[in-house]
Amino acid sequence: MLFLEELQWVWWIIIFLMAYYYYNWAQEHLAFSPVLTLVVAAILIYYLVIVYPWAGLLGWFVSIIMFSGLLFMGAVFAPFLFRARPK
Repeated sequence: MLFLEELQWVWWIIIFLMAYYYYNWAQEHLAFSPVLTLVVAAILIYYLVIVYPWAGLLGWFVSIIMFSGLLFMGAVFAPFLFRARPK
């Protein structure tokens, strides 16, 4: 049972990081209004962390992949990886 307890701690850490990420996203995109930032962050955290944590985790990973440049690197190396075989 010790392993399952450690997994639970990892899950709580991931949930906390997701909530922190969504709060920072709201703060970055809605910097003109602190009240609106808190409202949007609360809605994001409620739905994507508390109610649907797997959807929030998936969205977190997708946004990291989209905005980190990994898609660009895939487009750069795709012609070398998937070129047509000579006949």
